[in-house]
Amino acid sequence: MDGVAICTDSSALLSASAAASLAVDVVPLTVTLDSAPFDEVMSSLDWFYERLRAGASSETADPATQELLAAYERAADRGAEAVVSIHPDARISEIATSAEAAAAAASLPVFVVDTRTVGYGVGLCVRAAAAALASGGAAGDATRAASRLGASIQNAFVVRSGPGTRVSPDEGWTAFRYEYGAPVRLSVHATLTEAVAELVDLVGTQTQVAAAIGHAAREVEPAADELARRLAATGVVAESERYRLGAAAAAVTGPDCLGLVWWPAASTR
Repeated sequence: MDGVAICTDSSALLSASAAASLAVDVVPLTVTLDSAPFDEVMSSLDWFYERLRAGASSETADPATQELLAAYERAADRGAEAVVSIHPDARISEIATSAEAAAAAASLPVFVVDTRTVGYGVGLCVRAAAAALASGGAAGDATRAASRLGASIQNAFVVRSGPGTRVSPDEGWTAFRYEYGAPVRLSVHATLTEAVAELVDLVGTQTQVAAAIGHAAREVEPAADELARRLAATGVVAESERYRLGAAAAAVTGPDCLGLVWWPAASTR
């Protein structure tokens, strides 16, 4: 619907080209590397992962209320009559809470969506909202589309203990599932191949799904390729796509992270 803008934050892992094609305003999280600002648009992610592996420290900070409010006012200046603002699970992130505060001060109606998911799943919700608007829906339709999809998304990931990770104290590769607003540890594996098998088993018990496979450092990319092949062989995955973890996510998971998101295939149609 003309006059409705979409806003999200960079934790949604939308590429610059995807954000531009969807006309989405992406408010960045602040990322520092050894206390210096890191801009993944201007700098190499591969270099960022190498620095983490070498022992550099990284921190992230959520967008402030004023940054979100500025995004809403930019939309108003462009002629928008309403904004749909889509963000990660409020149980693990304060961005949706800041968005609500910004919405209360905005000069136009802002519909804040707590997607109840994280990472690439938030980006999927943005795409669902954009599709609802493209088909002629209003702001409420886009809000409902994002909320419905977010409630159906499942998320799991694998990280290896070592420099750069703040998630797992266990030695080896630890598999997690994101549930009820927190990462839940499933098991620890000696090899990444064993951890990939666990992710395949998680999805293999489902009905027809769509899936997205992501990785951080290049060293993990072959495992992402293998996960994609094994998921396709299950016959459960109707369609799949790939993504790369950004600096804000890797600042928590470390460079050795493999991610998997899946959702009912019918919900994407």
